[in-house]
Amino acid sequence: MFIRPVSLLRLGVPAALVAATLVTVTGSSGVAAQPQPYHVKSAGRSADAGKPAYDAKSVLVKFKARTSSATRQKALGKAQGRTADSVTSDVVKVTSDQAAPDLLKKLKADPSVALASLDYIRKAAAVPNDQFYTQYQKPYLTTIRMPEAWDLSKSAGTQTVAVLDTGIDAGHPDLAGKVLAGRNVISPGQAPNDDNGHGTMTSGIIGASTSNAVGVAGVAWNAKILPVKVLDSSGSGTDSQIIDGINWAAANGARVINMSLGGDGDNSLLHDAISAAVAKGIVVVAAAGNTGVDAPNYPAAYPEVIAVGATDNNAALTSFSTHGDWVDIAAPGWNIIAPGPRALTDPDYEPYWINSGTSFSAPMVAGVAALLRNKFPSYTPAQIEARLKSTARDAGPRGLDPYYGAGILDAARALGGSWAAEFWSAGPDGNDVAARATAITNNSATGSIGPEGDVDWYKVTEPAARTVRVTVTGPVYDWANRAQNFAPVLSVYSNFQLQLLSAAQVATEPSTPTALSVYVDANLEAGDNYIAVRNYNGSRDGRAYTVTVGDGSPVTNTSDRFWIRDISPADFAGDAALTAKPTVTFARDLTPASVTAETVRLLNGKTGSAVPSAVAYDETTRTASITPDAPLVDNTPYRVSVGAVQDSATTELYTGGFSTVFRTVDEKPAAVSAFDATGAYTTAALSWTLPVGITDLDQVVIRRLSGTTPPATADAGTAVYAGEGGSVTATGLSNATSYAFSAFVKDRGGKLSAPVTTRLIGTATTLSGSATIINYGSAVTLSGAVTRIDTKAPVAGQKITLYGRDKNGTTWRAITWLTTSATGTFSVSYKPSVNTVVAWGYDGSPDLLGSRTGNFTIDVRPTITANLTSTAIKLGSSTSFYGYVRPQHAGSPIYLQRLSGSTWTTITSTKLNSTGNYAFGIKPTARGSYTYRAVFQADADHATSVSATKTFSVS
Repeated sequence: MFIRPVSLLRLGVPAALVAATLVTVTGSSGVAAQPQPYHVKSAGRSADAGKPAYDAKSVLVKFKARTSSATRQKALGKAQGRTADSVTSDVVKVTSDQAAPDLLKKLKADPSVALASLDYIRKAAAVPNDQFYTQYQKPYLTTIRMPEAWDLSKSAGTQTVAVLDTGIDAGHPDLAGKVLAGRNVISPGQAPNDDNGHGTMTSGIIGASTSNAVGVAGVAWNAKILPVKVLDSSGSGTDSQIIDGINWAAANGARVINMSLGGDGDNSLLHDAISAAVAKGIVVVAAAGNTGVDAPNYPAAYPEVIAVGATDNNAALTSFSTHGDWVDIAAPGWNIIAPGPRALTDPDYEPYWINSGTSFSAPMVAGVAALLRNKFPSYTPAQIEARLKSTARDAGPRGLDPYYGAGILDAARALGGSWAAEFWSAGPDGNDVAARATAITNNSATGSIGPEGDVDWYKVTEPAARTVRVTVTGPVYDWANRAQNFAPVLSVYSNFQLQLLSAAQVATEPSTPTALSVYVDANLEAGDNYIAVRNYNGSRDGRAYTVTVGDGSPVTNTSDRFWIRDISPADFAGDAALTAKPTVTFARDLTPASVTAETVRLLNGKTGSAVPSAVAYDETTRTASITPDAPLVDNTPYRVSVGAVQDSATTELYTGGFSTVFRTVDEKPAAVSAFDATGAYTTAALSWTLPVGITDLDQVVIRRLSGTTPPATADAGTAVYAGEGGSVTATGLSNATSYAFSAFVKDRGGKLSAPVTTRLIGTATTLSGSATIINYGSAVTLSGAVTRIDTKAPVAGQKITLYGRDKNGTTWRAITWLTTSATGTFSVSYKPSVNTVVAWGYDGSPDLLGSRTGNFTIDVRPTITANLTSTAIKLGSSTSFYGYVRPQHAGSPIYLQRLSGSTWTTITSTKLNSTGNYAFGIKPTARGSYTYRAVFQADADHATSVSATKTFSVS
């Protein structure tokens, strides 16, 4: 067992890490020293990763001053730009079916263009302005994609997170106003003040005030903290105190409980308290522990608890993180900064501390759990845990593993954001089992530990039996400055049934940086012998270690044996065929009946579920073969697990729990099915079905081209959609134009399926009218036809709608609809009451796009009657010219005109009365013949209308 010194660094003034003034903390906190960065090479990134995103089919253009409209249009035509929309008075957005970089190149070459640029896409980023965020927090919060998560949700709403720990400094500037009245279990009746520092740190990681220009950012910006002091000033507490704290938190509004504490020993009463809290709907999160070994740590190891391991900023497991199949998820836990109690901080320092340990990984998960509880209030604790695990980013051995569990917390994906590439993991090193052992030549070999849990095998071939000393010397072990270190574990085996000859491991962690070395003496047999090397703490370390073989002193061999000699596919292999039939070759004879699908199992590495398979055992070769019932799924992790098989000679049962992991080859994904389109006017409703069983979907990409030839590649044409759904509405389609669509499935490896296509044929709708101006009360005949634009064939039996709007209005309304004839024609008699603009519209169908006619304007003249009271009068007498206007137009002017020769002259006017009537008195001053008429001048609703003429004589 390692003995790990625990220390805590503080943040001084100004904001700088210092190595002086250490404070000791216990609980489940870990190493507190500032590490030198250990950068893990990233893999799985696409070629475009890190490049700025831009609109794929448009560019921004600024033309030179005084460039004419004709010159601009000419430039656009040469560049095959279809449209130009104004962005500002001198900048336009030019779109095209060609790729934006090609369009940009053409426009930049035009002499009329002053400036041109891609239309870059910017995204909101919720970057807090807290004092220490950028320098200290951003590296590890970026690992869990916390900034992207904050773009989706910052609020924990009414969710309360209970922190069962050493208490809290409730008046800390970064916590004031966020801390509820809690409980002190250690000293009942007193405030839960923090006399250690650990509890204030874990609380601050969850809910420190964020974007207040002070200190640090909390994971859940406005979470309420319910402090429950269950650990004393040394960081220790009993199960009875912790049970009391759990029960009190569950009864006082906690929706999430964080316990950055733990130890050995399975207490059924502690388990019962946790089970009761979960049954009340409370999510329980706990630190996995800092032992660096695979012994269960409680309460984290209870199945109802979300157990959290620790990584560094580069998503690599830390050496101190406790591991096992009970670990659920991992999060950064190296050099984490958080508020520290003011009373325990030297006055010359700011109250912010830095520490390392799974204690500081767990509250990150608890904070995200609070965000999830707020966003999905109906979720049960099991559903919250399932979402956290299903959205985690894979790290280490692919799929579920005892180091990272389901992977590293991905806050953004959990809250509904896009997926991110899994973290890099080393592949097979070629010496994972005895059958592939690396031959040692000249008594020496070097190696390194690749994925977590890696075991390196070496072969020593001796002409005769002899006693040797095998030594493994690692690189410098520096727990204070490195998150991953190598502590060698050494085993030596004979060839016969892989009998364990001798074994040793490092027993104590060094207090100062030094290279750890371990050796064993072993009695080698003539022929092949084997050496196995692994890391005691399970973490990976890319630095080299050395194995040497020299003369040793005789020893007594052990009786233990290693059961597995060979496996296929190799451990950590990443290119297994979908038709692979995994095999396990044993180092001893087995009872055939013990080799079954229950003892030699193939598991889905992502879900842990058994893959239906048949298992056969060949006694001659000692090989168990697994034949899956169906082909394996591409780009998916699988695990081969060996259980209680039986030695046929000794009847001993295997209890070692051997397993190996591999991944299937990433093949081109299957295409979507049922890809179809339904046309409308300038839009199309597209739908499809995702391929069955796809496990690595990145997105479905839909592209379009005008015409009937669909895009051949996923970057051709115009983007319609890119996402994980099953439908979209394509907008911005042109009238009387056909479109062809292609659907591609893109997997997370960047591979594309073959395209699936669909087409919508454009239609043309015509309109003709029997008149453009009619008298009020009359009708106009509106006719037309709908045809396909490709074959000119009629579109028969389809609904066609007459739309209209007032001539001076903007709101269209459906006037009537009818069905096209067998020849695609239609006709209707329409009697408008006011000036009206009409258009026929065909709304489309599953095969055809809709279309609209141009506008047709119908002016309506009011009816004006005209009468004279007398057609012959004496000089000095008068006559009356009178009538009415229909519709009435009460209050509108009507004019009286007289004919002089060939010219009409307005004489006077009056306003129509409430019934639309008018009357003019006429008293000529000379004898003769007179002709008059009434005129209604056009208004917003009606055209100009003239009455019949009336003539009278004066004698």
